[in-house]
Amino acid sequence: MERTPAAYPQQTQVWRADHDEVKRQTFSEQDVKKLKGKEIRVGDAYTRIAYGAFKNITKVKRIVLSENIAYIGDEAFRGCTMLNTINLPAKLRRIGKGAFYNCCRLKTIIIPPTVKRIEPKTFKQCRGMKAISLHDQIEAIGDSAFLECESLEEIRIPEQCREIGFRSFCYCDSLKSACFPEGLLRIGREAFYRSGLTSLKLNEQLEVLEEGAFLRCLGLREITIPKSVKQIDKWAFHGCDNLRRAVFEGDPEILGSGIFNRLDTTVVCKKGSWVDRYCRENGFTVENQSDVS
Repeated sequence: MERTPAAYPQQTQVWRADHDEVKRQTFSEQDVKKLKGKEIRVGDAYTRIAYGAFKNITKVKRIVLSENIAYIGDEAFRGCTMLNTINLPAKLRRIGKGAFYNCCRLKTIIIPPTVKRIEPKTFKQCRGMKAISLHDQIEAIGDSAFLECESLEEIRIPEQCREIGFRSFCYCDSLKSACFPEGLLRIGREAFYRSGLTSLKLNEQLEVLEEGAFLRCLGLREITIPKSVKQIDKWAFHGCDNLRRAVFEGDPEILGSGIFNRLDTTVVCKKGSWVDRYCRENGFTVENQSDVS
């Protein structure tokens, strides 16, 4: 027997109702256009900020978000070049990719404990940002998350973070120190390329330094590679022209080409180790110790 249309579940209608509800609760570009002034308030009726909602709104200086906001879409505030103040609600669960890209006058921001990831390019080119508070429940820092944050002076990587992404802190000229959690396993490709680091204390569980991880960090003078490190890819510390001494506590299994500058850096390692052989075969200055502690 042929079924009548009424016999089928009306899934499309249910989805449509949910879709409309989400749309009503989303603060969009059209909502922004209705408002004028240097301060914009997003009311309690909204739970989401749409993709690119405030993109390139260059006049706004202050944005007040309702405590009901749980989601900020990709590039939501990108190019808000005059924005200097914004509150992130306690219920916020996600900040989208590139959400604050090129908010160059934003000086500080506090990430709520409900946000678990810093997505790629979230704060890229926030050149005025001097400080950011990252809570310990953040699990990942995405590619280029803080690229060209030229005023950022220090960073504390969250305890739950296991990997720092590609170019996360690249071109952070004022970044003098970085604090790494014990559980960090990998520092990504060019993660701190041309940053202003003057001191570096790598954690005792770190395993991998990817290609160019600290390439051209001119402020570094001495580093210690922990026993846990198993792999150092090419150019990890190349171009660190003032790096005079690199001490290996262990003996990494994989060593890429041109890890250090040949003429500038003395490598301290155990005699007869793989590092010792690598350095002598590649023309590095070597200082041996029977057991580097």
